Amino acid sequence: MRSEIRGDHMSEAPQHGEEFWSRPELARALRDRHFGRLMRAYRQAHSPEVKQVDLARWIGRTQGQLSRIERSSVAVTDLRKLQPWAEALKIPAHLLWFALPANTPTGIDSEDDERQQEGADVRRRDLLRAAGVTAAAAGADLMINTPWQRLTDSVERDRPVDDATTRLVQDRTAELFQTEETVPARQLLDSLTAHERVLRTLLKNARSDSSRRTLAVALGETTALTGWTLFDVGRGNEAAHTWRETLKIAKAVDDGALAACALGYWSYLAASRNDTGPAVKLLQQAHDLVPGSSAPATRSWIAARQAEELARLGDDTAALRAVERAMTAFDFARPRTERAWTGFFSASRLGSLTVSTYTTLRRTDADAEAQSLLKSLSPGDNKVRALVLADLAAAAASSRDLDKAGELATLSGRLAVRTEATLAKTRLLTLASTLPAAWNGAEAALREKIATVLH
Repeated sequence: MRSEIRGDHMSEAPQHGEEFWSRPELARALRDRHFGRLMRAYRQAHSPEVKQVDLARWIGRTQGQLSRIERSSVAVTDLRKLQPWAEALKIPAHLLWFALPANTPTGIDSEDDERQQEGADVRRRDLLRAAGVTAAAAGADLMINTPWQRLTDSVERDRPVDDATTRLVQDRTAELFQTEETVPARQLLDSLTAHERVLRTLLKNARSDSSRRTLAVALGETTALTGWTLFDVGRGNEAAHTWRETLKIAKAVDDGALAACALGYWSYLAASRNDTGPAVKLLQQAHDLVPGSSAPATRSWIAARQAEELARLGDDTAALRAVERAMTAFDFARPRTERAWTGFFSASRLGSLTVSTYTTLRRTDADAEAQSLLKSLSPGDNKVRALVLADLAAAAASSRDLDKAGELATLSGRLAVRTEATLAKTRLLTLASTLPAAWNGAEAALREKIATVLH
């Protein structure tokens, strides 16, 4: 789920008439054409005042990000952000200094509409999910001229690949990344293996350079996710081998963002082995591959990961600078539509990485930031919630409040098990492994509690 406003958030903000928007503080903010000031004036115009955390949730940001937007001396000018924010606050269109799109639901692109219509056809889903995408699995009822049949023909009968076929496999690749959030890793591996076979077969039948590049990128994205899934099931060496394959593909098609994705995933493997130095090096390489204004969602994620690992190295200044880079890049990000792998990187994910960094640095505002993030999470953000709770448990343990650490670890562990949140599980296991021996047995009790809840 991406950070932009979705329908459920848009319905939360109250509806106001012309009289409300004509209040002096709101009218001044509208004249200033500074949406940050407008949102601050909007909050303060209510009685009682709207809380930052609530407004942040409506516009799909964390409280910390909203605070930065409100206080910034530079106004946001990106219409991709201004338009959904305006719709979320239900500002009359004629009062704005920019035009709202006509008859376009917030956060849904016309391209997404087309993909949703294609996705409504159950036969396409059945075909693409079938291992190997064979004609037998597709069934004889498919019309010979449909894109699904042409896909089958390209795989089974060496038919040249057309544009409709490449779009279908692109959709399937993105769908696999979305599925990763909910499907057990071992089950997802089977689907990834089948999809990779399809892509390699299609590459052999591609006639145009454009089709070959599109299919190669989809293959690289698939191998990157395969590596992540292998890491998820504890097959780290195989994961690293798979990411090397992704890097070769990325180099062949000159796709720096794809290479950065593989290196970003690889950094988690290094970190899980307590190889913080190599993790930082991998992330620096990834950072160098997405310079300037390219791939803002990927840059934001990589910077946030850099912050996490730099904090573990004890480099406070560099870690905090990385957090700032991550937040700045996220202001321009469109995670849901940038690349197949960036859909996961919502405002709440950025918030969880920030909390992790602050917790490691033992900043006094870490707990407040974590509590703010927890309040802003939607009911479906349980993987993020598990991560934040695991970080809070680690912070409590480091301050010797082992009772609180045990309560937080239990809550995190239950969520992690239920949602198969591998990163949260790893975080808890790391906490358990780093607890020192103690004469009173309190650390041993906490280790046992973590082991029990994760069993």
